[in-house]
Amino acid sequence: MAVDDITSIHHIGLIVRDMDAALDAFRRFGFQIGAPAYPALPPSPGEEPEPVGAGNTHADFPRGFIELLALAPQQSDRLPEVARLIPLQVPDEHLAATRAVIGQTVANLEARLAIAEGAHILVFACDDAETTAARLEANGVGSSGARTAQRPVATAEGTKLGTIKFLEINDDDPGSPPGMVPEGRVGVAEDVPAELLDAQTGLDHPNGAVRLAECVICVDEDQLTATTSRYERYLGRAAAFDGPSAVFDLGSSRLALTTAAALEARLPGEKPYVTPSLSAYTIEVTDLTAAEGHLRSQGVPVRRTADGRPFVPAEAALGAALVFEQAATD
Repeated sequence: MAVDDITSIHHIGLIVRDMDAALDAFRRFGFQIGAPAYPALPPSPGEEPEPVGAGNTHADFPRGFIELLALAPQQSDRLPEVARLIPLQVPDEHLAATRAVIGQTVANLEARLAIAEGAHILVFACDDAETTAARLEANGVGSSGARTAQRPVATAEGTKLGTIKFLEINDDDPGSPPGMVPEGRVGVAEDVPAELLDAQTGLDHPNGAVRLAECVICVDEDQLTATTSRYERYLGRAAAFDGPSAVFDLGSSRLALTTAAALEARLPGEKPYVTPSLSAYTIEVTDLTAAEGHLRSQGVPVRRTADGRPFVPAEAALGAALVFEQAATD
C-alpha cells in the first residue's frame, strides 16, 4: 500500500480571532514571526482596494512552517499596526468572480472559527502535486486538483516569489463544505524549489525551533477506525497502532490519530475543543532545556507530557497544545 509521494507535514495553520494577540503569544513562545500580509481588492472597478479574505504570517523552518490566519477587517485602518496590505492584480472583468471565490473561503474560515479558535489547517508536503492528485483520484478521494500559486520567500537578496502547486482534499460527507473535511482544511503542497528554500532567512528562532515534527488529530473513539482508513487513502500508506493511537510515519514528521482519553493520557489536562480536531502539534528544537527556559522566562505556562516533554496547553496556545521535543543530532 505504501506510496512515497507524501514526504512530510508541510504546515499547520491556526485561525485566530486577534492577529496582534497571536503575534504577541507566538513571539513569547520563542518564534521569529513576521508582519502579517492581507490581500486587498476594490469593491468594484475603479475604487480603492480594501482588505479581503484573511491575513496570514508564518513562523518558518528550513522545510515547513506554522501559519497564523485572521479574517480581514473591512476597513484598512482596523488592520494590525504592523500589517502589510497586498493589492491583488485582477482584471476588472474577473473582479466579481474573484471576490466570490474569496467569499467562499472566508465563509469556511468563519465556520471553523465559530467552532473555536485553534488549528484548523493541515497541509502535507509532496514532490509532485499532479502525481498526488492522480493517486487520490484513483483511490476515490475527491480533491480540487493541483493548482498553481506564488509563495513569497524571504532571502538575503530580498523577497523572491516561487511557484508552488497545491490541492485541497474534499470529503464525501455532505455536511462538509467544499475544500474541507470534518477536522478542517486538509491539503497537499508541492513547495518552491529546494534551492530557494535553502536560501531562506528568518529561521533563527529564539526557542531554537527547526522542524514541525508531528500533528495530533483527536477523534471520537467510534470514529478512529474510519478516520484511520480515510487518512490511509489520503497518505497512500498504512498506519501503525501505538496503543489507542494510529500513527503515520512520514519520514521527517508524523501524524497521530487518537481519542480524547488517549490525548489526555498523553498530554495531562488536555481535552479537544471538539472532535474531530487538530488538537496538538510538536516542534523540534536544537536545545530542549533552553527552549523550556525561554518559555518560563516569558511567563508562558508549561506542563509535561506523559513522557516528560514540555508543552504549552491549548488554552494558552490559541487552541492547540504546543509540544516541544529535542531534535536529533548528527
